[in-house]
Amino acid sequence: MHQAFVLAAGFGTRLRPLTTLKPKPLVPVCGVPMLSYALALCARHGLSPVVVNAHHLADQLRPWAGSHEGVDVTISEELPDILGTGGGLRKVRDQLAETVAVVNGDTLCNVDLRALLDAIPGGGGAMALRVHPEDARERYGVVAYDDAGLVTDLKRMARSTPEGAEHRDAHFTGIHALHRDMLDHVPEGMACIVRTAYIAEVPRRRVAAVRHDGTWLDVGDPAAYLDTNLAVLGGAVSLPLDPWSRAAGGTVTGSVATAQGGRLHGPVWVGEGARIQGEVVQSAIGARAVVPAGARLDSCIVWDDVVVPPGAWYRHVFAGGDPVDVE
Repeated sequence: MHQAFVLAAGFGTRLRPLTTLKPKPLVPVCGVPMLSYALALCARHGLSPVVVNAHHLADQLRPWAGSHEGVDVTISEELPDILGTGGGLRKVRDQLAETVAVVNGDTLCNVDLRALLDAIPGGGGAMALRVHPEDARERYGVVAYDDAGLVTDLKRMARSTPEGAEHRDAHFTGIHALHRDMLDHVPEGMACIVRTAYIAEVPRRRVAAVRHDGTWLDVGDPAAYLDTNLAVLGGAVSLPLDPWSRAAGGTVTGSVATAQGGRLHGPVWVGEGARIQGEVVQSAIGARAVVPAGARLDSCIVWDDVVVPPGAWYRHVFAGGDPVDVE
């Protein structure tokens, strides 16, 4: 039996000030919380129930317990202390299936979770790796793998002897799958899954590498967040959930349309109950948000219920309070 665990407890420090208002997994991309995309990915691969951990602004995640995006969700609260990527799993070890796919609630991807689960060596784990350009290696850290498809160098923290050629062109996406017994390496309390379970099993050649060449978007800071929204708006990525199916009338993917007296230059995603009287270019407008006649938005994201101030705005996020300039 397989299931999934979604990491949703983090503070989202790099995404501040947005994460002072919402936990990072509930920050919307084209009006849809990132957690919905993660749960839809689990549903695509038949992984249910799903455990979602919570700490930062946990009260906003509690209502997600139940049925969402085609899976049954259980919320595991880490209070008063956050437990990290390993401690959160260790806390619910006895509730987990024999093998578990672990998904970040704050990234957008279409990783094949079933392929990850199928790749787990006996009692070990499997990491989704993405090939990256040279300039990204310092940021993410190299994870090397060999011709046998096993990890041989885990960010210089653990190594094994390669079988055949060693490939050093990839980084860990943060998405992985593991056998429940791997959690025996994880101490109770705050712990990192990589620095405990994975560094213990790499030398034993029990960690597989699964290349992922599809969508993987790291929504790390406000600029990356805005760029992710624009990529989804432009149809540049493949995702397990189509946000356009949740848009309201008046949304356009073409060139120009008129809505409620305003002007939309597509692509523009518009949520239910939004009022647009100004001009909007390539932006996402949340539910019940207001774009007044005196406003012009270009490449902007507006959250639910926000009233945009008059004026011309380019590459801003309107989440509440002062607009966040990410230019």
